[in-house]
Amino acid sequence: MTIEISDEEKRRIEGQGWTPSNGVDPATMFVAENGRFRLGHQSDGTCVFLDPAGKCRIHSRFGEAAKPRACRLYPLTLHPAGRNLVVGVRFSCPSAAANSGKALSAQIPALAELAKVVVPEGFAELPPPAILQEAGLDWPDFMRFVSLLDKTLATENQPVSLKLRRALHWLGAVEKAGFDKICGREADEILGALAQNAAAELPAHGSMTAPPTKIGRLLFRTLVFTYARRDPIHHSKPKAAYRLRMLGAMIRFAKASGRVPNMIPGLKAVDFPAVEKFPKGILPSAEATLTRFFRVKIQSMHFCGRAFYGKPLIEGFHHLALLYPVIIWLARWQAAAEQRAGLSELDVERSISVVDHHHGYSPILASAWSRQRVRLLAHRDDISRLCAGYAS
Repeated sequence: MTIEISDEEKRRIEGQGWTPSNGVDPATMFVAENGRFRLGHQSDGTCVFLDPAGKCRIHSRFGEAAKPRACRLYPLTLHPAGRNLVVGVRFSCPSAAANSGKALSAQIPALAELAKVVVPEGFAELPPPAILQEAGLDWPDFMRFVSLLDKTLATENQPVSLKLRRALHWLGAVEKAGFDKICGREADEILGALAQNAAAELPAHGSMTAPPTKIGRLLFRTLVFTYARRDPIHHSKPKAAYRLRMLGAMIRFAKASGRVPNMIPGLKAVDFPAVEKFPKGILPSAEATLTRFFRVKIQSMHFCGRAFYGKPLIEGFHHLALLYPVIIWLARWQAAAEQRAGLSELDVERSISVVDHHHGYSPILASAWSRQRVRLLAHRDDISRLCAGYAS
């Protein structure tokens, strides 16, 4: 994780008296990039201020208020929505993925203080993202789409895969009919009808679908590779040996042959068939974890606009929905590596942490190639097919 700091934060940390004897070499504390500074990293890629127990040295010595703003906020996020802010969660934090952190209601005073820094006084209201390509709605009408997405994912006693497919279905109808600028009561009526039609065409039982296309499976495996890789951010330019290893890993993912490369710390290499043919089945508790993850991403709008590479709502949701099969694939990898016959809730939690490490933060996912990959998957209906194929 890259933590950019302000000039004031840099001066404050410099004045804290760090030396090799108390855990941090001042020469490694900061890295200059494009005229700004970020915190340095240790050889394993972790923050230079992280101690062996995984705790922040600044926090331990000087308290939470002494940390940089980004560290104080983590794992929470604040995204502007008009003149308001929406709060999200970084599930890359294992405690957040396990829902074991401090309740949000207990953090409101601290969030209010941080909000003054994130959104300074006099901040001009930004327009909402586009639904398709060109923005045209005001915030209340844009939020009608967001609210219906959340309502679709909130449906009880239904698997997450089905709820995502229903959302993809009615968003597809919006795209085909050009309903991206509907507003007011008309929007409520039209969107509500489209959502009802999606539920009718994709019932809880018997909603079979065709398997992903061959090109869809190939593109999906390259996406899994993108989320599974951990680039050495403590180097500005990865060494040639590392780049060569990543190229070999990508080829193996593309071919789905041999063994899954050992890319995630703690995960053993396994044969691709052990993952691809892993027995289906997701515990209800894991379904609840997945529902919470997707609803938080929707409610905080961490899938479109400024929070997600400036993408329109529908394109951003395509990216978000693809996280479901990626999460299940990675969870199966973990279970197969430990020679277990089924997925545990912990497998799903760990996989959510892995994918959310990149979601909205990896430059690779912002690339033209990544955007084209998702467009191809959406055009072939492979996103919905992948969600169905990796369902319980």
